[in-house]
Amino acid sequence: MEKDSEFCSDCKAYTEVVLDHRSGDTICTECGLVLEERARSDPLTDNGVLTVNISNDNKKAVSCVLPRLHKTLQNPDKSLHIAFESLGVMADQLALVATIRDHAKELYKKVDNRKFCRGRNCDAIMAACLFLACQEKGFPRTLKEIATVANGASRKEINRMKELLKKILEVDSKTTNVGDLSRRCCSRIGMANQDMKAVLETLNKSEEVDVRRSPQSALAAVMYMIAQLSNDKSTRDLTLQEVSQAADVAVATTEKAYKDLYPYASRIIPNWFVKLEDLKKLCVP
Repeated sequence: MEKDSEFCSDCKAYTEVVLDHRSGDTICTECGLVLEERARSDPLTDNGVLTVNISNDNKKAVSCVLPRLHKTLQNPDKSLHIAFESLGVMADQLALVATIRDHAKELYKKVDNRKFCRGRNCDAIMAACLFLACQEKGFPRTLKEIATVANGASRKEINRMKELLKKILEVDSKTTNVGDLSRRCCSRIGMANQDMKAVLETLNKSEEVDVRRSPQSALAAVMYMIAQLSNDKSTRDLTLQEVSQAADVAVATTEKAYKDLYPYASRIIPNWFVKLEDLKKLCVP
């Protein structure tokens, strides 16, 4: 560290100061006040304290922990801290892994650095960052799922913000493949692995028929079909409402998709899972 002398507002006098080359801060050796700060101690945000080494006149090293929120200074990352805490809570509520949570924070910091967050719904921005982070890390979540932890931000707001962020961050997010969601949705109602496999195969085959339904509504309808044909009694006893809830789809939407797919049951349901004559067990829409 280099020593020099500058006027310290706390000491009310010219005092010996040191320049911390690691942080770029100029520090008073008498009281420890940061006279000029040029660096942060955290790669994403300021963590609130800074540790520096100061040598006294006896050349004996001492360690000082200096509060970053000094009365003459303000923490520029305060709002970022709050946003990161909120993102952490949102990620925990969805049981997301740390890599997704941290990536969402990175995305938020990028848009915050571009002053994009000013005057906008920060909850919707955070939710959109979380949505994109899930997709980029290969664990996609639906807008409906993200909206449940978005502090009141609607799916429409989150979707609009997501599209804006994709342009700003130049993120080429892939469309959510409902196949990625099928295992999680099936797990919610306790489907066995064999039933899950049948759901996924039926879902893939359903893309070959002329039914114009959203992937998620098709998933709900297929789950209801396979549930009725399952060898497990508890799965067969599942109601339309229970299946729809597991797939995050309205009951009426599931009913319409089921009605559209029912005529193609023999074509889309794998024959290793059920015999042709057993398809008569399916409820007639």
